[in-house]
Amino acid sequence: MDVFKSKIDKSIVFCLVLSIVACLLGTSVMLKIGGTTNHAIATAILIFGIGFPLWITLTTRYAVNDQDLKITSGPFSWTIPIDSVQSIKETQSAITSPALSFDRLEIIYGEDKAILVSPADKTKFITKLGSEKLIGSGRKKRSQANEKMTKSEKKQQKKQRNQKSD
Repeated sequence: MDVFKSKIDKSIVFCLVLSIVACLLGTSVMLKIGGTTNHAIATAILIFGIGFPLWITLTTRYAVNDQDLKITSGPFSWTIPIDSVQSIKETQSAITSPALSFDRLEIIYGEDKAILVSPADKTKFITKLGSEKLIGSGRKKRSQANEKMTKSEKKQQKKQRNQKSD
């Protein structure tokens, strides 16, 4: 069984740290005011405002064996039979998912089901799931095509576009 940790974007870490600081400030105010109700609220803020996001951040991973892909993120888990995976596509979708980076893979499986993941080692992850299922991203195809063009060809294309718009 191969286990892949989620790639973590700096922006996600920044939001997590900001959230923790805000929760700590809120609980310190509640504790300073005192009272049983405020202590209960401060405890709830610590558990849900700090504990839950940390739990998700520290446990998001993707385990692949010969039959299944098991995705774990905090209290959430999914088991996807590898045979049911129809395609894998690169995406930067911001939809909520068990992915801690916006450099994601969309896995289409079953009957019209999809999930987004962000393994740190995408190449090895894709190889393990079956590289023949990978659908190239439009972003990569465009950049590869642009790399093959010479500077003069790019200038000529730009000139043609400008002439058409006139």
